[in-house]
Amino acid sequence: MIIKPVTYSYPNLSKIKDPSSFFEEMKVEYSNLLESNFFNVAKKSAIFVYRIQAKTRIYHGIIAGIDIDEYLKGKILKHENTLPEQEKKISLLTLQRKAIIKPVLLAHKFNPKISSLITKGFLGKKPRLRIKFDKDNQIHELFAIESLKEIKAFQKEFKSKIDHCYIADGHHRMSTIKLLIDQNPELKNQGLNYILCALFSFTELDILPYNRLVHILDILELSVILKEISNFASIKKLKSPRLPNKKGEIILHSSQGDYSILWHKEIINRPNKEININFDIDLFNEFVLNIIFDIKDIRSNPRIHYVEGTKGNKLLLKGIAENKELIGFSFFPIKKTHFIKIANKNLILPPKSTWFEPRIKNGIIVQKIFE
Repeated sequence: MIIKPVTYSYPNLSKIKDPSSFFEEMKVEYSNLLESNFFNVAKKSAIFVYRIQAKTRIYHGIIAGIDIDEYLKGKILKHENTLPEQEKKISLLTLQRKAIIKPVLLAHKFNPKISSLITKGFLGKKPRLRIKFDKDNQIHELFAIESLKEIKAFQKEFKSKIDHCYIADGHHRMSTIKLLIDQNPELKNQGLNYILCALFSFTELDILPYNRLVHILDILELSVILKEISNFASIKKLKSPRLPNKKGEIILHSSQGDYSILWHKEIINRPNKEININFDIDLFNEFVLNIIFDIKDIRSNPRIHYVEGTKGNKLLLKGIAENKELIGFSFFPIKKTHFIKIANKNLILPPKSTWFEPRIKNGIIVQKIFE
């Protein structure tokens, strides 16, 4: 994998009173913030060691440019399909901003030498940026690697040891860059010869589920839903709410109680020609949303609300408490080995089935293009 130092700008933290609000507004307000001199332009190109201190653990990775040819050659693997409408929207925003304001999050296999280089990149050093996000209870630190010797050490390891990477977050951003270059090949000479990426080894990433709230009890009674589900799964009422303990189990949350749902063996073990893995989300989409709830358009149906796995079941229970016509479903996370297997075979995971941590913020490092 060919990585490159990036030419970048970064936020002027002395002018920012509330980091959480500032970076949340970045997606819409970047151009205005740029004009208001909220960004500094770096004098030297660099790669960055990226350290994120979260509530439960510390994540370490790097931010660098990935040679766009690596993506064009198929060395950056996806696990979900992209939507043309979304690509068009991002394309217009990129052209308007003349910048990429958020790195694509890539996962790669663990390499001890890269891990050692990352450690050397931050131990005993002062970060270029240190941003505390009170809302998320996180601290993000970026350590600039500007020494040519240190940059070459990272480049050598990635080129010789990392054959390919996996898109964890940013499928549309990555595919949009390809679209822009296909339509305007000259852009490769105008700042788009690489794309800003955050690279973390799989040991430095957590894969969490995407849970669901479904507005359905105004149409179907819970007793009817449970009876229909019993055709496909065994059901046990729980004494108190919890999350699933294993693959094959889904927890149903409602104002009338919480239930463990375990797929029948003939369902979970049915033949699968492509990968021999029956994902809980696929089974839920097929047997619950499609057959029982008659919901066909899973991506955009307004009755389905998606809740990221970092929230556990708290938001599900809160939603149900506020609206008794909602029921919640929590899932066991997809295994990393299954995620890799899907991507390696150029297959697609079920929509909204994975939530990766850490999440990268808009505007921490900005790649200027089209100058």
